[in-house]
Amino acid sequence: MSIRKFLKLKSALVSLNNFRKFVSCEVFWSAVKNDFKSQILHNLPSGNVLVLAPHQDDDIIGCGGAICKHKKSKDRVRIIFLTDGSGGSEIRLTPSERKKLIARREKEARQAAEIIGAKDLEFWRYRDNELISSEALIRLLSNSIARLSPQIIYAPSFLDPHPDHRETAKAFALALKELKDFKGRIFSYETWLPVYANRLIVIDDEMREKIEALKKHKSQLKCREYLEGIVGLNRYRAGIFGAGKYAEGFFEADKKLYLKLFEISEFGK
Repeated sequence: MSIRKFLKLKSALVSLNNFRKFVSCEVFWSAVKNDFKSQILHNLPSGNVLVLAPHQDDDIIGCGGAICKHKKSKDRVRIIFLTDGSGGSEIRLTPSERKKLIARREKEARQAAEIIGAKDLEFWRYRDNELISSEALIRLLSNSIARLSPQIIYAPSFLDPHPDHRETAKAFALALKELKDFKGRIFSYETWLPVYANRLIVIDDEMREKIEALKKHKSQLKCREYLEGIVGLNRYRAGIFGAGKYAEGFFEADKKLYLKLFEISEFGK
């Protein structure tokens, strides 16, 4: 066995063992039976796509390459930004300064989305850093999903440490419970925390667009230099799994498995 194959196998076994400790044995083996092993995807299934982004950069960070692939395949892509982005500053802002930052971040989001080919955007403008999975938000999400009928939904992981990301995932999971007829696939993407990746989407041909789109978020690059980190993460994902030069990592699940994992998490208790 080559060193590369050994390291790949070791990484997979460690990740599976950590996941087994997190969940019950029943759910773990159910996940394995449901094709839990990592797969490399060069092409994506077609259909309507919905991206849930807590902030105006999470879409590019977590799944910018995947969105670009969908648009190249002529898939319909709708991106919903849940918060107003007004918390994206390292200093305390006055009310007027917050309004200016909101407008600036929406402009940056539109510019970034244009680069990857996405033009169908919604800005819900919940207050940044104060997002709550309220009944109103859950209803809004369930109505939007029912109206758009997406075959693929990209959403942040409910294990992400950022509170807005967790609340987005929680509201999404609770909305899913109300959608009895939803048959689509869910791709949990990584932003503040790497996910257990059972899908590696190769984005070699889309990495240039992703980088250029990230550069449009100038207000956030002033706060923290995450561009280098994201490029490094996508390069690491590809290198470890032999998935081209760059890859985005996702945890893919159907509704049943996703809700099982949600129910045994801290949110579902």
